[in-house]
Amino acid sequence: MKNPIKILVIDDDKALLLGLAETLRREGWYQVITASNGNLGIQLAEKNMPHLIICDVMMPPPDGMTVLKTLSKNPVTAAIPFIFLTAHTDPQDRLSGMDLGADDYIIKPFSKDELLIRVRTLLRRRDITQSMERQNSEEEINLLRAEILETMQKFDTNHNELAEAMAQILSLRDSETEEHSRRVVELSDSLARELGMGEDLLQPIRLGALLHDIGKIGIPDSILFKAGPLTDEERKVIMTHPSLGKLILQPLGLPPVAIEITYHHHERWDGSGYPDGLAGEAIPLSARIFAIVDVWDTLTRDRPYRKAWSEEKTIAHIKEQAGKHFDPSLVEKFLAVIKLESKDK
Repeated sequence: MKNPIKILVIDDDKALLLGLAETLRREGWYQVITASNGNLGIQLAEKNMPHLIICDVMMPPPDGMTVLKTLSKNPVTAAIPFIFLTAHTDPQDRLSGMDLGADDYIIKPFSKDELLIRVRTLLRRRDITQSMERQNSEEEINLLRAEILETMQKFDTNHNELAEAMAQILSLRDSETEEHSRRVVELSDSLARELGMGEDLLQPIRLGALLHDIGKIGIPDSILFKAGPLTDEERKVIMTHPSLGKLILQPLGLPPVAIEITYHHHERWDGSGYPDGLAGEAIPLSARIFAIVDVWDTLTRDRPYRKAWSEEKTIAHIKEQAGKHFDPSLVEKFLAVIKLESKDK
């Protein structure tokens, strides 16, 4: 079933609020969220990431202008289409709202048909814009790959230098992801050594750990930097980053093990992962190693939508996920590494 289109309506006039919500719901494909004041509207916008916001201008503080100004400062909500409702016909009010970033104005009183036409028009414009953003992301990836290939042809660039340069590129887009990538390098190396791997595999594993999230370069900011949980639609987009990473790295002559980590690090032992739904030993060993390291670092660090877990809670989770998310033969080895590193701190 197609995900419903979420519309947030903010108005202190409860009769009008209920009437607007009912009009939109009757269309059959809109999920309507309502807020009777500006503060609640801001909270619901950040929590639910609606596809469109309809907001009254004249409300007790914060009024509609303040709501729009607040949401415009947040990179996650800044791009949400915004319609003002107002009883004022002064052109200067309209200009002020449009200058803040409003996409449309509806003058009260308005007809049901006018409301629905304007809503459909803005949503259609949003779909076109997102389609262009996806196309631009693909073009950016292709340009990045072409530039890297050209650099490698001109200079004697080794894999370490190339990986470092790409990590720097990622840091310009998302410093948090880049810092995470650097931390997991050492832990991946430690676990691989615990398993008795030789230098011929350790270096490719380090490269793969450093570059595992390079595909996030192609994920829209509104999803990559979202403060709350992702919607089903947004989750599908973020789940494309392993494939985007493989697309970027495969032509560059990197060791296969490094690309395996980038492409398969979200596979799960029980086959419920992505992108290929591999299970058990069909998942490359390098990716199975990295999967535990990746989850450990993610859970033990603060995220935009939650606080860091304690080491004790994270260890309990990893043990519980043995045979589900993780290769059970690797879990005890990993916990031994963590125990040793904790002693060394």
